[in-house]
Amino acid sequence: MFILSGLSEAVNFLTVFKFKRKSGKSGGEDGKETVLLKKSIKYFPVAGFFIGIILAVIFYVFKEFLPVRSAILISIFFLYIITGGLHFDGLSDTSDGFFAYLKSGDKNKFYKAMKDVNTGTAGNIAIIFYVLIMWSLIISAEPAQSFHLSNAGAPVLNGNLFNVNAGFSINLNFIYLILLVFPAAGRYSIVVMSYFSDTPENFKGIGTVFTEGTDMRSFVIASLFTVIIIYFLLNLAGIFSLLTAIFAVLLSAFYFRKRFGGVNGDMLGFTVKLSEVVFTAALLGFHKILY
Repeated sequence: MFILSGLSEAVNFLTVFKFKRKSGKSGGEDGKETVLLKKSIKYFPVAGFFIGIILAVIFYVFKEFLPVRSAILISIFFLYIITGGLHFDGLSDTSDGFFAYLKSGDKNKFYKAMKDVNTGTAGNIAIIFYVLIMWSLIISAEPAQSFHLSNAGAPVLNGNLFNVNAGFSINLNFIYLILLVFPAAGRYSIVVMSYFSDTPENFKGIGTVFTEGTDMRSFVIASLFTVIIIYFLLNLAGIFSLLTAIFAVLLSAFYFRKRFGGVNGDMLGFTVKLSEVVFTAALLGFHKILY
């Protein structure tokens, strides 16, 4: 029950789907929500996988009567709908801040641009580029290529969503695999960034909940969930891609700490989108190398 409670809270925060909470007496509503959110951090990768399942279903439905490229674009659009724009706004606000900082070299303008409720040019361009990059990466995957989930772990050719053969081997279409897994890798990046970062005083907000609430136990459990999901579906190509994404997240954490003293919620959202792009690009590369 505790696992289901933590997972449902992760889904509540990361998506527009809301599961009913059990009534409680501790700490007032705000304090209770903070405690529940901290306890749910370890389940973020699983909630990301839940998002991926929905994206895969959406792609499956739309590809039946639309070209594959259009179905992929619609799936990416539904990522925005499913999450209620969460992390897209972080990408936008952080990009606005970076643009202001690069133009002036003034950290105060970075902070001011991030807090501005109006989206700037840099923020809009960042979202457009994210969508275009993810779309171009996913359509570059061969629709007929599939991973063969068996003891041998060798890829096979298959044009369907999946086939179940003798010996418990399952062939999963590569595009579906990407849609299933990249949201999990993206939500895991929140855990990694939070564990290795702090939130400075002038950044206090939702980011503080994560940087203070992600302890060693949450980090280890989230890592185990992520590795299990990715290895089961993508084998070594997925693990190498995950390591590449983690490296990008750690570089971002180092940069944010050096330049701005840490991260806030918007920077965590920016990290999610960065890690999704890096993971997907790395996966396509390692898939070609290994298979």
